[in-house]
Amino acid sequence: MLPVMAIFILGAIDLRVIGREHQVLQNAAREGARFSALPANNIDTSNPTATANAIRDKVINYLAQEKITVTATGCTADATVPKQWNCGAITIRQQYPIPIAVDCPPATVCEDYVSSVAVTYNPSFLFSGGSLFQFNSVSLNGNSVFHNLY
Repeated sequence: MLPVMAIFILGAIDLRVIGREHQVLQNAAREGARFSALPANNIDTSNPTATANAIRDKVINYLAQEKITVTATGCTADATVPKQWNCGAITIRQQYPIPIAVDCPPATVCEDYVSSVAVTYNPSFLFSGGSLFQFNSVSLNGNSVFHNLY
């Protein structure tokens, strides 16, 4: 009976840790999106001091305070999506379109742009379960959008 109880206890601890880490990822993405939405961080030619790396660093520093490390690289612009940067496990997009009207009349602007930050993290388990329970890994995602203030 003791091994079965140990498995249940480790599984419960793992679920709690995963829930906490997911919440931290959400908060880090929210902090990054809020930071990205500030006028001083609008990345364009009229604001040469704003960089995607600064937004990435804001997310990384938030996660570091909670003892979470994600794979981060130098931010590179995505050629297929305007104002999007890929920074390893962090994706920043400053022109993420959201609808502002359900039934949009022709020739009317019916969407707005927000800043979006997404973070991906692969946590390790205390009890992996192996092939017995078929859950060796899980990928956690934190996503947040914030209305641009510019």
